[in-house]
Amino acid sequence: MEATSTASALTLRPWQDSDIPTIVSAHRDEAIRRWSTHPIDDEDEARAWLTDQGTGWADDTQLSWAVEEDGTVVGNLVIKAANPPEMFATGVGYWTVAEARGRGIASRCVGTATEWLFGGQDFMPAEEIELLHTVGNEGSCRVAQKCGYTLDSVLPPLPPKFPDEGHRHLRKRPV
Repeated sequence: MEATSTASALTLRPWQDSDIPTIVSAHRDEAIRRWSTHPIDDEDEARAWLTDQGTGWADDTQLSWAVEEDGTVVGNLVIKAANPPEMFATGVGYWTVAEARGRGIASRCVGTATEWLFGGQDFMPAEEIELLHTVGNEGSCRVAQKCGYTLDSVLPPLPPKFPDEGHRHLRKRPV
């Protein structure tokens, strides 16, 4: 993503083994631990997470990138293929490291992913995209709103993976 007058350029790249310490460090942040469905505690869990990301790429169900700013990993962007009953539409998700929050990185990533998904590519075409998050995650609500997603519904808890209510934001392909 190109630089703007107020923001550095962002680069999306595949996750790699050398990112394991960064992943563990990012998941020590209380906000990521609070809102994540898969918090990571150590290098073994980070390695397993990386394996899952590779599996998603291999079976075309999940595309996950490290987000870099000036050569430093500042977050994660993921696009998930629809997988009923957990997800009825193509989904987009993200996290940013604590030091990078509040600079529009998540919104830029979600906006770019949305444009790509609706942009005529054939790899993972989407008619609508959902952005799911736990109720109370105000940052994710702001990202959804900035990127043109509307609140579609409040989802009931589905323990153990989703112990709290969730927001389901949707954006439909422009006509």
